[in-house]
Amino acid sequence: MRTMRWTTKVSGLHLLLCAALVASAACSAEDTSGNAGGFGGTDVGGGLGGGAGDWNSGGADSSAGADAGGGSGLPPEQEKEVDFGAPEGSPNFVYVPVKDADNIVKVAGSSLDVTLIEVGDRPTVVKAVPGEDAVLVISSGTDELAIVRSAAGQDDTVTLVPILPHCNAIAVSPDGEWATVWYDHARAGKGDPVGSFQAVTLVPLTEAAPAPRTLSVGFRPRQVQFTADGKQALVVTDDGVSRVDLATATDGAIVPPVAIDPNPLNKPADREVQTTPDGRWALVRQSGLAGLYAIYLPTGALVEVKMSSVPTDLDLDPSGTMALAVLRESAEVAIVPLPEAATPTLPVDKLSVAPLVAGLASITDDGKTAILYSSVAGVESVAALDLPTRKLVAVPLRKTVDYVWLAAGSRTAVLVHKPADGPLHNVDETEAFVDDSQGYTLFDLDTGYTKLVLTAAAPGGIAASALPKRAWILLPDPADQDHRVQAVTLSNLLVQELTLPSRPEYVRPLDAAGVVAVSQQHPTGRMTFFDAADGSAKTVTGFELNGLVK
Repeated sequence: MRTMRWTTKVSGLHLLLCAALVASAACSAEDTSGNAGGFGGTDVGGGLGGGAGDWNSGGADSSAGADAGGGSGLPPEQEKEVDFGAPEGSPNFVYVPVKDADNIVKVAGSSLDVTLIEVGDRPTVVKAVPGEDAVLVISSGTDELAIVRSAAGQDDTVTLVPILPHCNAIAVSPDGEWATVWYDHARAGKGDPVGSFQAVTLVPLTEAAPAPRTLSVGFRPRQVQFTADGKQALVVTDDGVSRVDLATATDGAIVPPVAIDPNPLNKPADREVQTTPDGRWALVRQSGLAGLYAIYLPTGALVEVKMSSVPTDLDLDPSGTMALAVLRESAEVAIVPLPEAATPTLPVDKLSVAPLVAGLASITDDGKTAILYSSVAGVESVAALDLPTRKLVAVPLRKTVDYVWLAAGSRTAVLVHKPADGPLHNVDETEAFVDDSQGYTLFDLDTGYTKLVLTAAAPGGIAASALPKRAWILLPDPADQDHRVQAVTLSNLLVQELTLPSRPEYVRPLDAAGVVAVSQQHPTGRMTFFDAADGSAKTVTGFELNGLVK
């Protein structure tokens, strides 16, 4: 089958709608900086600072109310996969798909200029290219991938590449040179057309006329992980890991998966697969297995790493030299060093975390700390494990953790909570009020200090601006009357609250432009841009009316 490639160039249609649609008054650029004042250091956090106990020396006591056996009989852990969806932000622009048309909207963070970019029919998925003013767009109506590149003062360029039918997922290599596109059944909506369960499209992004490669892989691709050197794409499927050599991949090639289970007939109800950045190892945690499988991908050699109970979570440090498994039932964590060469056995360093109830872990991007926690209702504790020294410091919390959010380059974790009855819910009015409230805890990993911030609404999307380093947390009001966004300065834990004109949906930092974009629900589109340094805000409304302009 021949594949056709073509490139189009979009003329500079800059539609700052205050001018373009003045007759209908459909757009406004509003200075909303007065809504909550500037970033003068005002603290609305309601801090309940907590000290830390060194559990290696018999410090703090657990507030979980569970036995020291690590939570035997407790419900399963729920590790939340946080995916805040479209639109996508680049260093200078934010891109929004117009699903019922054939275009996306680009808004410049510095000028608020609005540009309509024509792509394929019915754009559905947008993915940013790391570090570039560029996005990839899947158009479901024409089964194309649009490579959109932008630059200040220049026309946007759009390159259209044919892909497999009905794709709905994109992964981009860290160097921005390759993309893999596939159909993920877990992301499909009811009634959506079904794509291939055993094929992916590989697209070279830097070629002038990209030649897509369709590859046959294992059954049901679930994720694609690129190696740090940009040489391989690792397609994780139900059958194993298909290793794609990007330099030699050809259209129509079959890439059999490397097996990740010694029993090919095994179908575990729960399975987690992690691959190391160098592409040497795949680590597998699955239901019914008291331990891990470690597969040396270049040869397919499999090592069973036995442990005292079934792991409830698996994480790798950023360097890929160590795997960490959380063993809730036996109240342990197991650390497994990963060598560069194949080996018939792997050592296990086990650490007791009793009496902490911990079934999940998150590792910081500097590889220094693992945060241990549980999502089980009523568990109100967390711990920081220093990975180089193996020192465990536990901290009591005031609420149950829903999920942990970590900003790149920060030593402050955001522990997002959910309402749940705690141990003292029925005997203390303040405890009951806190348990029933929404909120999050700021956890300083270097000092063990925690600060509880109660909120009027459940935290929604979260993103971090680079300079200054702040977490931006959306708070959509269930009554649809008083929507807010909180900006948390991660260095000093001060919280500033700002108002929004309508219900927030997504938050995207545009670091080169120095702003943070918050898209909102509105019949014709609305986006507020906050200055990352002082919190002043301007709002653009009506940009999706561009979809009606022909």
